[in-house]
Amino acid sequence: MAALLVIMLELLLFAILGAAIGVVTGLVPGMHVNNLLPILIPLSLMFGPYQVVVMIVSMSVVQIFVGFIPSIFLGAPEADSSLSTLPGHQLLQEGRGLEAIKLTVVGGLGALLVSLTIVYLLSPYFRDLYEMSRPYIAYILLGIVGFLVVGQSGFKKKLASLVMILLSGIFGLAALNSPYSNQQTILFPVLSGLFGISILLVSSMKGSKIPDQTGDSFLCSRQNLIKSIALGSVAGICVGFLPAIGVSQAAVIFQGIGSLSDARSFLVSLSGINVANEVFSLNSVYLIGNPRSGSSVAMEEIMGGLKAADVALFSGVIIFSCGIGALATVFLARRVPKILCKLNYRTLSLSVCALMLGMVLFTSGAYGILVALSGASIGILCDRLGARKSDCMGVLLVPSLFFFLGLGPVL
Repeated sequence: MAALLVIMLELLLFAILGAAIGVVTGLVPGMHVNNLLPILIPLSLMFGPYQVVVMIVSMSVVQIFVGFIPSIFLGAPEADSSLSTLPGHQLLQEGRGLEAIKLTVVGGLGALLVSLTIVYLLSPYFRDLYEMSRPYIAYILLGIVGFLVVGQSGFKKKLASLVMILLSGIFGLAALNSPYSNQQTILFPVLSGLFGISILLVSSMKGSKIPDQTGDSFLCSRQNLIKSIALGSVAGICVGFLPAIGVSQAAVIFQGIGSLSDARSFLVSLSGINVANEVFSLNSVYLIGNPRSGSSVAMEEIMGGLKAADVALFSGVIIFSCGIGALATVFLARRVPKILCKLNYRTLSLSVCALMLGMVLFTSGAYGILVALSGASIGILCDRLGARKSDCMGVLLVPSLFFFLGLGPVL
């Protein structure tokens, strides 16, 4: 009994340590759990496999929550929160940045409960469904492209949407398949240019500034809140279940299905998708026999495979980490605006752009700078054409479509 208590306390300490690292990786643009995995995996030989995996799970979950802070307050996106930059920025300009953060926290916590329930109920069927869906992925991706274009109102907006999907798609094909790109780090300059630098430059040119952040009460109806959480949970599991379907594409599609297009509902759904996707991905080795994220790949490498008891343990860690992530995010979000409101917005925007370019240079070299600036120009064009920022997710959608259509050798 005493030995079991010691083991549980040890796992708890590793979960707290992972949460602390997750806060740091969530706050700093360009840092991601995946970048630390090559360092963390060998630690399993020193501390034990369960201890290190618990730390990785905790890091991954906490980073999701905290990562919305730089995305909303600074416009510095990660891959999974890139589309939060625009709606979050809108609420920030209305003085409701803290409400935007709280919406992401509520969406994440709500999706945690719903997605765990879905995973528990459907776990015996995921493997067969996964194998059955593989031959039809290309058709699903084509349907997504059609949905994004047809969902626009008016011929000009449809044309602008198609142009941006194709242009960002060509950009993605060039950037992701270049012999000069590092597949582990190239997404940071791609998304920083498209969603971060472009938005900051447009805002600074328009003379925007960060107003006092006084609004923190929810202006999202309870019905829309529940609907967004439910849609986000289902969409997040679909993202984890179907290869090549990203968080951002799922967010746009399911928001259209649910007729929830306002910024608040979008943030709730996007956060829910991220958490539900993480819940599924961290258990994907057990559910479908295939890791669906960098963290799950590390889990498989360390553990070799998962048993039902392991799934129960790591699900408990996910719940614990979500609680820490939610509290840390709200705590930090109350303090960050007080500092930012005292700064000149133009100077702040250009400083964040310089920081992102510095991180790009550090992680991806001169080629990464070229990619980020190219992406920024496409992002600015998207603003000029009046297209949705989500159309720029063609940068990942089109390369995935090429892959599943078997056109990879053409490149």
